[in-house]
Amino acid sequence: MSRTEPVTLTNMCMVKNKDKILVLDRNDRVWPGLTFPGGHVESHESFHDSVVRELKEETGLTIKNPKMVGVKQFYDHDDHRYLVFFYICDQFSGTVKASNEGSLKWMTKQELMQHKLAYNFDRDLPVYFDSEISEHILDGKRDELF
Repeated sequence: MSRTEPVTLTNMCMVKNKDKILVLDRNDRVWPGLTFPGGHVESHESFHDSVVRELKEETGLTIKNPKMVGVKQFYDHDDHRYLVFFYICDQFSGTVKASNEGSLKWMTKQELMQHKLAYNFDRDLPVYFDSEISEHILDGKRDELF
């Protein structure tokens, strides 16, 4: 049995500014709706460096000291593992500037919950807001938080 498998590595970061959260309204046909900014980890790139780079590309902000708070895993349409590393950051510089990924808006948690979220993003949110939860496993058989 092989100990390796094809894996897609990605990240997502909740940027906080006091009681507000930076939210991305994705203009993606496949996964539209509100979510947090993030993206793919490049070859030979650290997870930390990838989230810093992705946030700069998608928001214009330079984040500092992002903290990994959890992970989501599922299997894509090719039955390859897909990992999303979840981060929270409250230190940043720069000015928010939208990218081709979608528009950006500062919202409270309550405002976020009243809008159309990206598919299944509501199931990711407990990882960000509950320090007792650090993992979201989603596959054809289960949708569980640990």
